[in-house]
Amino acid sequence: MKKICLIRHAKAEKDSFVDDFDRNLTKRGKEDLKKLFKSVDFQKVRPDLILSSPAKRTKKTAQKIAKFFNFDKNKIIFKDEIYLPNVNILKEIILNLDDFYNCVFLVGHNPSLVEFAEMLSSLCISSFPTSSVLCLEFSVDNFKSLEEHSGKLVFFECARKQDKDYSFS
Repeated sequence: MKKICLIRHAKAEKDSFVDDFDRNLTKRGKEDLKKLFKSVDFQKVRPDLILSSPAKRTKKTAQKIAKFFNFDKNKIIFKDEIYLPNVNILKEIILNLDDFYNCVFLVGHNPSLVEFAEMLSSLCISSFPTSSVLCLEFSVDNFKSLEEHSGKLVFFECARKQDKDYSFS
């Protein structure tokens, strides 16, 4: 059994003078992450590996996640390919993971997270807001055996779900 948790970075500043790659988390983004940690049933998941885009907002999100799970932040793998990728690149990254890992956290960006979640599962996602996590489970022994649309939903949580109804069908 393998699990993949797709995590969208926390809310970032929208400063037109800062390059997209260098956008930092906002105060609200940091608060939303705290809400997410409280609301998600993380008893079902513990990361064996955290993969992240190296963009500032995803990097900081990944580091806060690592701190929450007592995961050594020096073991987070930052991959340039996760910054604004197409879904086939994300798929290749996952398919090439070592069998040692059972639960992988992938911290990234939209729209690729939405597209990747839909590729991995039978879900049709209407929204994947910042500070959200979608966890999928696969009945396989290794990531190389993953097939498209084979993931089963474990949970989908958003820090701001009280404010709006984020749903999918």
